[in-house]
Amino acid sequence: MQPLQIPLTIGVTGHRQIAASCTAKIEAAVASIFEGVRAKAPDAPLLLLTGLAEGADRLVARLAVERFGAELVAVLPRAADDYRQDFATAESKAEFDRLLGSARLVVSPPAGADHIEPTDGYLWAGNFTALHSHLLIALWDGNEARGDGGTAEIVQAKLKGRYADWDDDEPLHYDEGGAVAHVVTARAGEAAPAGVGRIDWLFPDAVRIGARGGDHRHATVLSAFNTLNRLLKQGGRTRDDWSAGELPPTAQALMVRALKAATDHIASQFQRRTHISVRLMVLATFIAAIASTLHGTTTSALPTIITTAALATGFAVWAFSTRRHWQRLHTDFRALAEASRIQTAWIASGLSLCVADHYHPAQATSVAWIRRAIRTAFLLDDIRPAGAPPAPEDCKRHAAAGHAWIDEQVSYFLGNHGVIPRYRRQARHFAILGLVCLGIGLLILAGNKLLDVTHIQQTVLDTALLLRVGRIALAITAGVQAYQAFMSFGDLQRSFAVSAHLFSLARDEARAAAERDDHPRLIHLIVKLGRAALVENVSWVILRRQRRMKPPSA
Repeated sequence: MQPLQIPLTIGVTGHRQIAASCTAKIEAAVASIFEGVRAKAPDAPLLLLTGLAEGADRLVARLAVERFGAELVAVLPRAADDYRQDFATAESKAEFDRLLGSARLVVSPPAGADHIEPTDGYLWAGNFTALHSHLLIALWDGNEARGDGGTAEIVQAKLKGRYADWDDDEPLHYDEGGAVAHVVTARAGEAAPAGVGRIDWLFPDAVRIGARGGDHRHATVLSAFNTLNRLLKQGGRTRDDWSAGELPPTAQALMVRALKAATDHIASQFQRRTHISVRLMVLATFIAAIASTLHGTTTSALPTIITTAALATGFAVWAFSTRRHWQRLHTDFRALAEASRIQTAWIASGLSLCVADHYHPAQATSVAWIRRAIRTAFLLDDIRPAGAPPAPEDCKRHAAAGHAWIDEQVSYFLGNHGVIPRYRRQARHFAILGLVCLGIGLLILAGNKLLDVTHIQQTVLDTALLLRVGRIALAITAGVQAYQAFMSFGDLQRSFAVSAHLFSLARDEARAAAERDDHPRLIHLIVKLGRAALVENVSWVILRRQRRMKPPSA
């Protein structure tokens, strides 16, 4: 089996009748879009969301599968047997069946959806494709839509991040728009627009989405998914390997459960690397300070060599950890692990809600790619709303899963080996290291001639002077890194204390609801608890990013 992967999702919308004279240009343009995605994210597999209609849907599907190894998700406007009747010829129906049979997943409007007109399903399918795609390819002439679910309507939905009939019970949520690659396309039997085959990149309004620009946001998503999949590949473990032993013990949510375990592991790795780098820098500072005391007591060059080596090692560790973005990766993967943990608990409790829809609107932009990752995992697990009220035995199972999640979290925070007392100890540890670095820097500063202007003017190449400057700079750098670690653990400890309080309250409320056999109240409690946990987690992510210090860009 292949290692766990979270693919980049690409959606397609467009005309059913494409002029034969422009097919070659359209195929070349679509191929160049895929090549650009592959160049920016070589480690991320591709997943194409397509309605499998004639024309644009199938043209892109053939290219994606045959030339770029993409998997398909068939997003149908209604049941497959009924939808097949839309295609007039036996050849078209056979191609539909072939592509449908190769799809990794087939989705259609929820069971029991009451569509007044058959064409209403096209609007649902178009919005589903736009919402779940990281990039939408539109084979479009640029004109207005000619019916519900038309290409122009879906393109606008993607750019605005507002999808008709989607999350109507959550009117205030952050717009989840994204990039659109508009390939200028001519309809069959109609006058061709100017520039057929040209690619026009469309992005959401940068002011409205709170980012530097739509193109930057799109590039960030590609880069983040490439990093995610590269790190998942390094583990070499499959989805079943990661999800083994994880709660809940059901066949559902295998992808989400595996993602939770994998990202927890990766986040811990980067946290450990960050703290090791801080300790190494403090050690290098201490060695350089000790070696400096030997200057003048011996004619040997050994103290100078030791000092130089310690300075070089300390700065190399700092540069390497900064270049590899260990701190940022730790916070991002911790946020993704927490989102996956909440999603797992919701699914086990019988909820078909996607966590990506429930971040606080003011915080959603801070975790844009994380929302997309959890939405993709949710999609691949194919979690759908229940068609009927749960049976009594299902209610008991869901309630047991909810209680298990709450109890697990309380133990995680407050148990004998809970994270709150552990992080309190870690915060003190790094506070001491930071103070040691500060003291070393002050001692070096007080005990040398760094502030002697005559000495500085004597020569700027004085080796002893350069070493003293280097020792002070390393002490400051190590102190800053230790301070960041200290504040990180302090922030974590305070954030987790709030979460522990919430989960403790929730445990009492859940037991009271169980005694009254009030299942709806318990489920409502689990949803509110998950949302509160998301707020706390993203608040910590924002604090950690604000405390991150780095040299200004050139």
